[in-house]
Amino acid sequence: MISEQKAKRLQTMMSAYQGARHTVVGLGVQGDAHAVFGAGEPVPGAPFEEMIFEIGSITKVFTSILLCLLVEEGRVDPTAPLSEMSDELAEVPEWITPESLASHTSGLPRIHVPIWKALLKPLPKDPYSEFSRKDLLAWFQNWERKSPGSKRRHAYSNLGTGLLGEAMALREGKPFEDLLSEEVLAPLGLNDTTARLNQDQQGRFAHPRNAKGVDVLPWTFQAMAGAGCLRSTARDLARFASRVIQAVQAPETTLDRAICRSTNPIFGMGPRGSREPAAQCAGWISMKLDKSEPRFLYHDGATAGSTCALYICPDRAEACAILSNNGIEANLWRSAKLSWSNQLLKAQDYFDAE
Repeated sequence: MISEQKAKRLQTMMSAYQGARHTVVGLGVQGDAHAVFGAGEPVPGAPFEEMIFEIGSITKVFTSILLCLLVEEGRVDPTAPLSEMSDELAEVPEWITPESLASHTSGLPRIHVPIWKALLKPLPKDPYSEFSRKDLLAWFQNWERKSPGSKRRHAYSNLGTGLLGEAMALREGKPFEDLLSEEVLAPLGLNDTTARLNQDQQGRFAHPRNAKGVDVLPWTFQAMAGAGCLRSTARDLARFASRVIQAVQAPETTLDRAICRSTNPIFGMGPRGSREPAAQCAGWISMKLDKSEPRFLYHDGATAGSTCALYICPDRAEACAILSNNGIEANLWRSAKLSWSNQLLKAQDYFDAE
């Protein structure tokens, strides 16, 4: 179990995700112990700890750990042009490297469709399902490429992480989802963290719903899988958080060293490039909101019908997470309310609690 103070602060964080016909699960990790709290409409026959949710962009953390593993094993040079990973990537500009994709400093746009077009004509209900590797590679032929020069800028890019996943798949000669499972998910024992649910897992899946509680399509992926394809449980995220903490504190295996590498700041997002209060790592964002307190690692995720977040403080051997089947980010008003609730500050309060 976790302390009573931490439990209360976690439940406060959960309240921002609650809504009509939605399920919210909160996870707290404290040392070797963890606790799971649930609210809302449960999945029949599935404990809150075993309910499966879309985790959206938290997938980027796992994609980046896979990259770091390939780097640790000498299979990929993170600072070499991405095009060197496969002849099929010949159209990718030479300034785009694996590291720049993992740190969102490649200069690629957020998605494969210009934002102004997405505003005029809404994306499909399953927006990435038909965007194939062929489409991704063809996209570069029409991109008005512009080198960022010596001054890197941070611009969050789903397209970039999708490209990174496909580049690693091409390099290793197997589909990205299989590669990620074989190299990262299975070795970590994350049996319920997957893009493809089996029959048992389908029965524990918290079906995505929009902010009004109406069922929406779960998202599926082809070339953009590295950006958001995974689903997971509180139990798996507890196991993952504990492994991240152990890897940062005392790495033992190559995978531990890859996890540790993924937590190293690459690009400072603070004033004048400072790494405080925020820095982009490989996948993770490193947060240090209070100079007297240790940093924590963070990533959130959202689809049309799910919103979640994961926070890990390795120095304190603590973590917390929120999983929900509430499409908050797809609703302007609910998204604003979630932003106003300042979940990052609440996460800091959770770590500060005795």
